[in-house]
Amino acid sequence: MAKPNIIISSQDLHRLETMLEHQAKLTPTMQHLEDELARAEVVEPQDVPANVVSMNAKVLVVIAPATEATEITLVYPHDFRGEKGQVNIVAPIGAAIIGLAEGQEIEWPQHDGHMMKVKIEKIIYQPEREGDYL
Repeated sequence: MAKPNIIISSQDLHRLETMLEHQAKLTPTMQHLEDELARAEVVEPQDVPANVVSMNAKVLVVIAPATEATEITLVYPHDFRGEKGQVNIVAPIGAAIIGLAEGQEIEWPQHDGHMMKVKIEKIIYQPEREGDYL
């Protein structure tokens, strides 16, 4: 399965690259995330399409084999509190969905070596769409 195009804001890219640079050792998921960032189309925060997953976005995703959508919020490691629905960017599902648009899907390696198939159903909240560029 070919990898879908992804779009990331220059602000998210900078923050994620800085976070990865400060890791003593990169996990396989972090290495995959680094690869994704390297191939992403980078745009200014105000130019992020409204239907794309960005950091702190609230998203409905379907993770195969499930057919029901799950609501998740993509957060940075320092914001991760283990609250219901929170997903850390360095978790496989988090790294998989950054930059994807509604309707896109991706296959992503999990810790156990199996591939996970994730589809973006809907972006419920996206900071850039709301004019929140913090």
